[in-house]
Amino acid sequence: MANPFFIRNLKNKLLGDYKILKIVIKVINAPIIGDIYDRIYFRLIRKKINNSDILVTIEPNNLCNLNCIMCPYKRMKRKKETMSMELFKKIVDESKKIGVKEIHLTQYNEPFTDKNIFEKLDYIRKSGLKSSFYSNGTLLNEEIIEKILKSPPDLIRFSVDGVKKETFESIRRGANFEEVISGIEKLYKRRNEMGEKFPIIEVFFTLLKENKDESKKFLEYWKDKCDFASIYPADSRDSGKFVGVDYKKFKPYPCFNPKRVIILSNGKVVLCCVDIDGDVVLGDLKKQGLREILNSDKYKKIHLSQMNRSCQIPMCKDCSKFYIDSAFQWWVY
Repeated sequence: MANPFFIRNLKNKLLGDYKILKIVIKVINAPIIGDIYDRIYFRLIRKKINNSDILVTIEPNNLCNLNCIMCPYKRMKRKKETMSMELFKKIVDESKKIGVKEIHLTQYNEPFTDKNIFEKLDYIRKSGLKSSFYSNGTLLNEEIIEKILKSPPDLIRFSVDGVKKETFESIRRGANFEEVISGIEKLYKRRNEMGEKFPIIEVFFTLLKENKDESKKFLEYWKDKCDFASIYPADSRDSGKFVGVDYKKFKPYPCFNPKRVIILSNGKVVLCCVDIDGDVVLGDLKKQGLREILNSDKYKKIHLSQMNRSCQIPMCKDCSKFYIDSAFQWWVY
């Protein structure tokens, strides 16, 4: 088995440099090399899907306290709401029955804006499942830190898109650089002082033209202040201008993973993380069971259409993930 640290460092090297990323994308789109790559890669994709566990993502609420430049949250049209504990427990219970091992509590939200987030985390833990989520780190006060350490999720990924105050705050609009950095470092330090392993703390850097010159300094700064530091390029969910590559001229690769379930705060199962308003609904857990949705013809047809490159869903055809991220993400998925 490949060393996960080697894979992580290789991924950061690739994604942290636009020049390298563009070269790799062009190479795997070349006529002969691309055909060989496709045969190997599609075989890998099928194997990964067949052998992977189902991962359920639940959006506990669709409320966020920031206005980040690359995020479409500001144009969300669906009703702002918090998922009820009744529906949440139903989904977790059904997830456990079909063999799910982890619940991811993220979509278009800041998890700590949900007053029931720790009750939801406790229910996941008592169900014998793992939990994880992304956070912008802005609400990491003393009370929240103590609650995290008392009842820790398995993994928290904090988004920090800069090493300079002006860079960070120009991207994460509404956030205070010093408070976010201090909160993450304090959580990591206290966890270590307690001799605990959880939560695993990852710091996540969204690569944009606005911060690309800081990516290496980001990795250097966080190497001993968290468990993992990762880089990933921005996608086109808000605007293609943040991608930095003319992605539609490349070949599409399967992006939809039938083992990755995205559930919005209203109980709707949607296509993927880009679907901010639930435009492509695959099912409704207020009316259906999770197993029923996963076994539906609609679910299977989307997967098949992406595997044979015949997908005509506008959201997919206009998405950078379909042409860039998916061209190599399955190696580390």
